[in-house]
Amino acid sequence: MADKAWKKAERAVATALGGRRIPVTGIDREGEDVDTPLFCVQVKRRLMFPAWLDAWLSGICVRAKSHGKIGLLVLVTPGQRKANAMVVMRMADFTDLCGTLAPHAPDQ
Repeated sequence: MADKAWKKAERAVATALGGRRIPVTGIDREGEDVDTPLFCVQVKRRLMFPAWLDAWLSGICVRAKSHGKIGLLVLVTPGQRKANAMVVMRMADFTDLCGTLAPHAPDQ
C-alpha cells in the first residue's frame, strides 16, 4: 500500500532535521510529528497555504538573498507578546543555518 503524502512529508522533514517521525496515535493531536534532539516539530501539509504567506516570505527571502542574508517572516497579532510571535522561514535556510541535527539513535 502506498504511503500517504502527509507521512512522506513528515519523513522528509525528519530526515532533513536528523530526527525521527512519530507515528500517529490518534490520541495526541498536539503532539509532535517529528522528534529531534532539540525540537518537537509538527508538519502541516496542505494543498495550499494563504497566498499572502507565500508572497511575504518570498519577498523577504529575495531581498535578504540580495544582501547575503536569510529571510524571516515574523507573524504577530495585536497585543501579543513578542516572545509568542511566530517565525517562518524556508526549510533550506533553516537546515543551512542549523545543519542536520545529530540523528536519533535507532529505536531499540
